[in-house]
Amino acid sequence: MYIFISHSSKEATVAKALCSALENGGHSCFIAPRDIRSGYEYAEEIAGGIDSADAVLLLLSAASNSSPHVLREVERAVSRSIPILVYKLEEVALTKSMEYFLMTHQWMEAGRDSYADVVRCVNTLEQGKEVRAAQKVVASPSENRSNKKMIGAMTGIILGLIAIIAVLLVNLLSQRSGEDVAKENSVVTASPAPMEVKPGDIITMGCYNDEDIQWRVLKVSEDGSEAVVVSRDVLTMKAYDAAESGKFNHDGENNYYFSDVAGMLEEDVELQAYVQGSNSWENSNIRIWLNSDKENVEYIGQAPTAAAMPEGANAYSSEKGFLCSFTKEELARIKTTEVVTRGNVLSETETIVTQDKVFLLSMEELEWFEEANVSLLSVPTQGAIDKDGIYWYRDYCLGYGVEHMMWWLREPVEGTASKCYLIGNGYREENIFAEVVGVECYGIRPAMTIDLTAYSQPY
Repeated sequence: MYIFISHSSKEATVAKALCSALENGGHSCFIAPRDIRSGYEYAEEIAGGIDSADAVLLLLSAASNSSPHVLREVERAVSRSIPILVYKLEEVALTKSMEYFLMTHQWMEAGRDSYADVVRCVNTLEQGKEVRAAQKVVASPSENRSNKKMIGAMTGIILGLIAIIAVLLVNLLSQRSGEDVAKENSVVTASPAPMEVKPGDIITMGCYNDEDIQWRVLKVSEDGSEAVVVSRDVLTMKAYDAAESGKFNHDGENNYYFSDVAGMLEEDVELQAYVQGSNSWENSNIRIWLNSDKENVEYIGQAPTAAAMPEGANAYSSEKGFLCSFTKEELARIKTTEVVTRGNVLSETETIVTQDKVFLLSMEELEWFEEANVSLLSVPTQGAIDKDGIYWYRDYCLGYGVEHMMWWLREPVEGTASKCYLIGNGYREENIFAEVVGVECYGIRPAMTIDLTAYSQPY
């Protein structure tokens, strides 16, 4: 048997163990990302793996239950009449979509010797398939003659019905005017049913650092057609914008870290942006990176290289764009948002308007957290921790007994050209701080507006 293993990346360890158990039992498996061929479209490889499978083994958990990737895999298997074996890892209330697709399929509980139970279940499924195939091939002569007679009789009935329907259609069409026929033949397309979510819910969409991204719903439109979401976790630690001079706090002559020239920065706002990075959201490195789906991101001015960072770490000048690991279907769900940001001290206008797929939040938009009853505090993903070259989280968060991480807002600090506000980690009662944007140790929590009608929903 060829088994497609459908799972969330959070259950990768269990999925690999089940894969080994099945393959040791004589079966073949398709499991991502192992079986995704290099250079091939990810979505096409997944679709091909499902279409070729004799059965789909679904690892059901809270993460897979809310994952649009897993839902698409289940939906494809159902549409192709491929059996689904549900291996339940934990108690979870199925989403309406999952319940719709899984109500008739076989379930197994995770537990002692459950891997062996899965192998036995697949063996039984294989034996049943072989028996059904043999029954189709081997039939007695009398059964064949009986079947032929039945088929002949049914064919006659069907042909008769077709002839009657054809006559009725001719008579009906002859009575209609051209205008009536045009109206009757016009195509009416029903609007898709929006995915039902409410503020505070979690949606899985996209991938970063080989981890599925969990998004918290902050705001839903009145008609339920779209929602503003923010990543549940801090996804990465990055500078908001690199120093245009190419070396943090240096302009080729002076090092503005030292007290004898440091005071110059307070008076010269253009110098602030030049040697510490600009707090203008419109041209910031982080905005360009977040909105790019390219492997090679083109930056305006100084790219976020290691040399431009104070600690010489967490550069992202050669990292592929944030949206690069989203599927075409996921990219199509992200709506372009008109983002209004307060201008900095160098701006000619009070506000700057940009058109963004992905954005950081502003001070004013923090109200959405309170309205959705969602905490501002956030922890970093394991991928973010592993790739942090400064160890700020380890030393200055965990080291002080705090599990949360600070994260950037797009809001510039008044009267400055190189500082933005950020959310603290809860160590102090005051949880909003100002920091120089060229510092590379603080977190990124992207936000975006998603089209809820783009999700497949059963009617």
